[in-house]
Amino acid sequence: MAESGREKTERSELSPRQTELRSERILVIDDERRMCDSIRILLEQTGYRVDTASDGSEGISMLRESNYDLVIADLMMPKVDGFTVLDYVGENLPHTLVIVITGYSSMRSSIEALRRGAYNYLVKPFDFDVLKLAVEKAMDKIRLQRLGDDFISMITHDLKNPLTSVMGYCSLLLSGAYGEPPERMVEPMQSIATNSDRMLALINDFLAMNKFSSEGVRLDMQRLQLNSLISHLAKNVAAQLEMKKLNLRLVLDETLAPIMLDPIQIERVINNLLSNAVKFIQRGGEITVSTGQDADYVSFSVADNGPGISPEQQKHIFEKYKRGSSAAEGTGLGLFISKSIVDAHEGKISFSSRLGEGTAFTVRLPKRDHEDL
Repeated sequence: MAESGREKTERSELSPRQTELRSERILVIDDERRMCDSIRILLEQTGYRVDTASDGSEGISMLRESNYDLVIADLMMPKVDGFTVLDYVGENLPHTLVIVITGYSSMRSSIEALRRGAYNYLVKPFDFDVLKLAVEKAMDKIRLQRLGDDFISMITHDLKNPLTSVMGYCSLLLSGAYGEPPERMVEPMQSIATNSDRMLALINDFLAMNKFSSEGVRLDMQRLQLNSLISHLAKNVAAQLEMKKLNLRLVLDETLAPIMLDPIQIERVINNLLSNAVKFIQRGGEITVSTGQDADYVSFSVADNGPGISPEQQKHIFEKYKRGSSAAEGTGLGLFISKSIVDAHEGKISFSSRLGEGTAFTVRLPKRDHEDL
């Protein structure tokens, strides 16, 4: 549709600075052409970059091809409606917000839209100031999310990468790659290695929690034998075991059936449980890692003879930022992340603990074929 002279003039008067400030992209989806164009013109005058689609099908196609920060979609459209657009965004675009507009003042449709993930809803007819305020609030949330993403990037590049380098050189020094280290230096270097491992685990837990919160737990399933994974990971805690003079026993069921799992995510669970056991157990204690199976599940357990967990702490053990001990180091994210991963595998995680006797965590993963996923 051709623009009027007035509309062209208003759009041409935008300053370069205003356009720079409003770099976010908005997609307007409405089968009413005049409504679509009106919203586009008004938001472009505010400085946003705006595209339009005449129905849900065209809107979804545009969302597949380009990145949009915000979608403004009419709920009631022929063929592909706003609810379908909402579902598509919810399943595929976790960082895109949706404001729905409707000519129906039914509270039921509005509640359903919010239930499906809409950020906000407006009922036609509405003042532009109302729409502008809703868009600004949505953009504020998007900008905060970007700040969070920048912070995650900083953690990854400015903290994690140098730490990995420190760990690598420390390992080379301990292995004698630069000559046999003096005996008086071995224990300090082991302490550096142990604390570097702990710091890396904290960073990885934070990154994982942030990713799970925004995207959910995404699995790359492979058929693997759990025993081989556990045997490999047990070697990773050798330095920590040596530091505290701990004994690690592996009691593995040699008849264990291979199962479908995501090795990276299950490795994270095993590492979290092993690290917790090493962290809480007293010097000279024992940790037992065992595997088993029944008709429906393959399981593994990590048990220690440490101090145990108090009944009060047990109530909140899988909650975010909760720790197994008030004196424990860490973020309190490890068990929350572990449960999220096990739940995504449709498995079960449980524990038993008694003060003064120790704690055992058990993870059960379903036996199933690839086509069952």
